[in-house]
Amino acid sequence: MGVRGTELFDEVDARLSEIKRLFTQFAGEAPAAAGESARGQFRRVDLARMILWGRTLLEREVAKDLFADPAFNILLTLYVSRAESKDVSTSAACTASGVPTTTALRWINALTRRGMIHKRSLATDRRFTYLELSDKTGAALDRYFDLILDRASQPREP
Repeated sequence: MGVRGTELFDEVDARLSEIKRLFTQFAGEAPAAAGESARGQFRRVDLARMILWGRTLLEREVAKDLFADPAFNILLTLYVSRAESKDVSTSAACTASGVPTTTALRWINALTRRGMIHKRSLATDRRFTYLELSDKTGAALDRYFDLILDRASQPREP
């Protein structure tokens, strides 16, 4: 299988375990303490992971060409990676975007021009560029997830 194959297997296994944990939590198998809302159980990063998973599922099960949203996929990936203190290379962000590399690079450049993300090169090797959310975009996504989580904790008619 090789080192890269083992790393991929470990990554898939970790992601599947996380999805299982999130579904278990979301389904209520891990009951909240008395008076604790859904908001308290489900963190922003959990919601971001769930949205990423749902987007992948929608594209796979319904129609990939109708639901491509590379900018949102990139932002969600950077949000989750920031919470996990992991670096995201430009290459990884292109893969996460769900569109061809040239299209993804155009979106990355557009997000950079808008100040939503920042590019960072390694001091020791300028060939590698990493992406990160700007503080302003991170705060905006925090508010976005908070609004969704607040709504989920107080279900009502749409």
